[in-house]
Amino acid sequence: MSTPEPLAKAPDADVHPVTGPASAPASTPPPSAPVAPPADASTDDETTSRAKVKRKSLKRKGKATSDALLGAPKDKLVDLDVRVPKSVRKRLRAEAKERGLSPDAIVTAILDAALDDRP
Repeated sequence: MSTPEPLAKAPDADVHPVTGPASAPASTPPPSAPVAPPADASTDDETTSRAKVKRKSLKRKGKATSDALLGAPKDKLVDLDVRVPKSVRKRLRAEAKERGLSPDAIVTAILDAALDDRP
């Protein structure tokens, strides 16, 4: 078995895929040449008025970007940090396990019912 020959450098190895050959001149005209605007160019007033238009942000206070794009869910779940005695938490977990629900589902139902029943 013989050792393979080393690979030769490709003839176009110095050509960058985006900019082209390294020795090629830049495609921009020299600074002394006058530059004519394209035929479909807008006037200065139109250009500045477009630049001054401020887009409405999709991110608003209290809302997520996904809500703006997809529409807010009917009842979006949020975190609620509540401090309760350990014994209450223990009873809540036992009740959730007995019913086959999560503690979050039970607390949500209790709060919803309590707020609906108020005078």
